[in-house]
Amino acid sequence: MEFKVGICGLGRSAQEFHIPLMKRVGKFRIVAVCDTIQGRRRVADRDYGTIAFSDYRHFLDTDIDLVVIATPSSSHFRIAKMVLEEGRHCVVEKPIALTLKEVDYLIKLARKKKVVLSVFQSRRFDGDFLTVKRLLDEHLVGEPFTVESRATSYGSLKNYGVKEFNPAWRYRKAYGGGILYDFGSHIIDQMLCLVKEQPVSVWCDMKSVLWSREVDDYFKLLIRFRGGVTAHLEASQVSRYNLPRWYVLGTKGALLSENGGHPIKIKTQMKGEEFERTYQVEPSNWEKYYENLYDVLMHRAHPIIKLDEVRKTAAVIDAAQLSAHNRREEKVRF
Repeated sequence: MEFKVGICGLGRSAQEFHIPLMKRVGKFRIVAVCDTIQGRRRVADRDYGTIAFSDYRHFLDTDIDLVVIATPSSSHFRIAKMVLEEGRHCVVEKPIALTLKEVDYLIKLARKKKVVLSVFQSRRFDGDFLTVKRLLDEHLVGEPFTVESRATSYGSLKNYGVKEFNPAWRYRKAYGGGILYDFGSHIIDQMLCLVKEQPVSVWCDMKSVLWSREVDDYFKLLIRFRGGVTAHLEASQVSRYNLPRWYVLGTKGALLSENGGHPIKIKTQMKGEEFERTYQVEPSNWEKYYENLYDVLMHRAHPIIKLDEVRKTAAVIDAAQLSAHNRREEKVRF
């Protein structure tokens, strides 16, 4: 069985990720595009041979099974609400919405309409994350008590978006810009998958250093978990030198993962002697997201990206925003 797909927002995310991944999986067919920018509608016709709409209502009147929302972050909630009210299955780019309150509304609506709601947390399928998770699950460092995760680089994303819209939208507050919403959604989600206990409180520092006066291009986030684990997360677009991508300390050893796909190192003690071993990074497999989604739509699998996990990430982001504003540690409220 093939599912007919409509794309909301034909930007780089749709063209570079969603559409190629669905094509590789081979069980989804793009039949319609909705984009408010005329130039992007021309691209839909020229490159994909699909019917293109400027109005979401007319778009949703077409014969579509699944809608993929790949618009700027601030529009996710409004469009997803329309899609779910029409009883269509829905995939939303991260972040699914800008607040936990909005996330809860969408989850409740999806359950009421009995349709699938999913978030494109593609970094769950990164090779470095998959490898770190496996090594921690094998208890090679014992019980972790501190986990550090960083996504740091130097450079602006002002020209990353498509030229017909606003290439610099990620640096505008009106569009839901900022690195906490953007890459923070990924590394927070990854961390909550690694640490099984509930997050209790967060402390967050957000800065507009170089690329924007409106939103953050740097943040540092500490999450305290029930049971005593502390997570340190950092994302930056202003880092000329990079610290390790992953650094974990456990009761039996330590794990170190540099940037750039280098082998992951684990150092521990065996029989009274220091012992170090390296592990090759597993290949990334983003296709698995759409393979799993297809099986979920066919009622033969459970979703990898669970809605209670989506809620947890949104709750941490809510608390992080509040912490940065109040300059103090804040509880994570579910």
